[in-house]
Amino acid sequence: MKTRPFAAPASRREFLQTSALAAGSLLFTRATARAAGASKSANSRLQIALIGVGGRGKAALTALQGEQIVAFCDVDHVRGREEVAAAKVTASALARFPDARWFHDYRVMFERMADQIDAVVVSVPDFMHYAIGLAVLRDKKHLYMEKPLCRCITEVRALRAAAASAGVVTQMGNQGRAAEGIRLAREWVQAGLLGRVHTVHAWNNTASASYSLALGPTPDATDETPPPSLRYDLWQGVAPERPYRQIRSHGSWRGYADYGTGRLGDWACHQLDAAVYALDLGAPLSVEPATTALPPGTFPASCSLHYTFAARGAQPPVAVRWFDGGILPPQPVPGFKFNDAGGSIFYGDQGIMAVGSHSSSARLLPDARMAELRGSLPPKSLPRLVGGPHVEWVNAIRAGARCGSDFVHAAPLAEIALLGVAAIRAQTRLDWDAAAGRVTNAPAAQRFIGPGYAYRPGWGV
Repeated sequence: MKTRPFAAPASRREFLQTSALAAGSLLFTRATARAAGASKSANSRLQIALIGVGGRGKAALTALQGEQIVAFCDVDHVRGREEVAAAKVTASALARFPDARWFHDYRVMFERMADQIDAVVVSVPDFMHYAIGLAVLRDKKHLYMEKPLCRCITEVRALRAAAASAGVVTQMGNQGRAAEGIRLAREWVQAGLLGRVHTVHAWNNTASASYSLALGPTPDATDETPPPSLRYDLWQGVAPERPYRQIRSHGSWRGYADYGTGRLGDWACHQLDAAVYALDLGAPLSVEPATTALPPGTFPASCSLHYTFAARGAQPPVAVRWFDGGILPPQPVPGFKFNDAGGSIFYGDQGIMAVGSHSSSARLLPDARMAELRGSLPPKSLPRLVGGPHVEWVNAIRAGARCGSDFVHAAPLAEIALLGVAAIRAQTRLDWDAAAGRVTNAPAAQRFIGPGYAYRPGWGV
């Protein structure tokens, strides 16, 4: 059964298209979030399309099931529809939208349904974020894009500019920006509990062969036949055309430099966000990598990075160190236990603070200092959110407000991660002129700031 054509009243359509231009607070208060999420008539629900339904698309489906999802798009019928329908966590949410139309090709979806869609969630591999994001923004649809926003810095900058021109509500899916820990971190830093922060250590120790081909089986031994459920040409999208290999398109695409951004690209937007937000870091001046062996076309099994950030007013320069793949930061205090998912540790001249993975929590170190100050911590001055980043996004669309991780804020964070990715691939220190978008000390590394290949024709980029 096909979805009936949607004919929104002109006033509603105009409101949704111009909502991001209206004045509004950056973050919702609890009361605002509850009011915006209150029960509404079916006609007032947002008409949403999901591009990428399996994987992270499941989170979007579950979080947005109170809206009206009118279209699903996935290049793999099994992973994108049958598995989602069979999974306990998503089956009931999917069943709420029996009339939604299914597509393999997002371009066809927009050709046939553009006037029925208000907003789009993109949950696909990194290398297709830019092309799909541009298509969404050209149609002036509100956009939720999974991190790290794009695969390279030039794409991030172009997508941010397109979003500003479109005048829509945007959000990057680094869910920690909606969490409690990131607010505590900023409040405590701004209140001076740590003094002058000079160093931050962040890490991720997730064990996965999908981030580096050095950790998995030999990937390119034999050409294979794509499964009938997969539209492989659509999966390749803008990337160079290659024979099908199951390891590339099903599970390990993050480990290939033409498709993904490795462990750093997957995790840095989560673990560095608290430092960027709490310290107002801006763009890095430089980043220097130290890695295990770098197999051609992929990423190392382990690495550490040393970022330098300039002084900000009365605040000193900050050294940010990243550790992954089994390399952990030094112990901040005796007995500290590192969560494999990651987190960050702030060092100031008057104290130490630990922030959990995805900014889920914050605490002062050692535990004795946390206990000592528990009754006299700074007041909670920043608005708190209810419902997570997807709910924040749809509430912002209705209210004409900006999201905490809209592209104005998300793009610089993504650039920090992607500059690190470029340094890993270049295997050298990069001195960075952010205003010019240029590596100043290693001209040959400039190619890693852009896509590094010509986009295949037919994708609008």
